[in-house]
Amino acid sequence: MKPTGKLAILVLLMVLLLPLQTARASGLAEGPIFGNSFTLKNGETYKDDVIVFGGSVSIEKDARVDGNVILFGGSFTLNGDVTKDVVVIGGAVKLDANAHIHGKLITLGAPTDRVAGATVDEGVFDDPTRPTALLPSSAINLSLMPVVDGVTNPLVKMIGILTWSFVLALIAMLIALLMPMQMRRVADGFVAQPFITFGMGLLSLILFIVAVVALGLFSVFIFTMIVTLPLILIVSVVFTVAYVLGWLALGMEVGVRIAQMFNREWPLPLAAGLGIFLLNMGAQGLEVIIPCLGGMITGLIGFVGLGAVLMTRFGTRVSSLSIAPLPATEPASAVINN
Repeated sequence: MKPTGKLAILVLLMVLLLPLQTARASGLAEGPIFGNSFTLKNGETYKDDVIVFGGSVSIEKDARVDGNVILFGGSFTLNGDVTKDVVVIGGAVKLDANAHIHGKLITLGAPTDRVAGATVDEGVFDDPTRPTALLPSSAINLSLMPVVDGVTNPLVKMIGILTWSFVLALIAMLIALLMPMQMRRVADGFVAQPFITFGMGLLSLILFIVAVVALGLFSVFIFTMIVTLPLILIVSVVFTVAYVLGWLALGMEVGVRIAQMFNREWPLPLAAGLGIFLLNMGAQGLEVIIPCLGGMITGLIGFVGLGAVLMTRFGTRVSSLSIAPLPATEPASAVINN
C-alpha cells in the first residue's frame, strides 16, 4: 500500500476509535472542544486525550499531555511533551525547541514549522511530502511516471471526505434546530424496528427505479418529454431528500448515543452535528479502504434511515412501529375486591 493510503487509513482509525474526551484543564468542561482553545500551562500535566474542533492547542514548556492530541481546523503549538500521537487536519503546526512527541505527528493540510531540537519519536507523516531536490525536466521520463489525479489520490479523497462530513454536520445541526420533533420521530422509527425500516427502504429503492424506467418508456411511446421529465425530476428529488434526511437522522442517533456513553445531555443540534460527522467519516472512509464492500455496507445502512423517513412521512407523524407505553392496569388488590 502506498504511504498516502496508509496515512488516510491511520487518520481515519484514530478519529473513529479514540474516545471523545477532552479538556478538563484550564477550567474547561468535559467533552470535545468546539471553537475554543486548550492551553496547558508551564509544568502542568493533563492525563487524557485532547480533541479540539475549530480552536487552538498550546502546550507550554515542561507541560505534558499523557494521551493523544487531535485538532481539526486550528493552530497547534508545542513546547512540552505529548506521550502519544498528534493529528492536525486543516491548520498549522509549530514545534518549539523543547517539543517532544513520543508517538507520530500526522498532518493533513497543515504546514509544520519545526525548530531545531524538537523531537518526534515515530516520525512525521505529512502529505504531500516536499521533494528533497529539484530535477531538470530533461531527467524526468514522463512515460514512466504514474498518473495521479483527484480521483485516485488518497489525500484528495480524505480532504473531500472531511469537507463533505463538515457540510453534512452543518446541515444536520440546522435541521435538528428547526425540526427537532421530525428528526426525533424518524430516529424513533428505525430504533423501534430496524429490520422492517430496512425492508421499506429497499422496497422504496426498487419502486423508485421502476418508476423512473416506466416514465422513461412512457416518454418514448405514449407521452412527450414535457410531461415525463418533470415527473422524473420530482420523483428523484423526493427520493434524494428522503435518503439524506434518513442519513442525518442516523447520524443524530449516533451523537445521542455518544452523549449517553459519557452521561452527558448535549443539545440535539450538537449531537446531530457530531454524530453525522463521525458516521459519514466512518462510512466514506470504509468505502476508501474496501471500495466494493464498504459502499455496499453504507448503502444498506442508509436504507434503514430511508425506510424510517417514508414510514413516518418525513417525520410528520409517529411511526406505527414505535414502542408505545403499556396501558395502565389496576392493582391486583382492587381486582380481588371487585
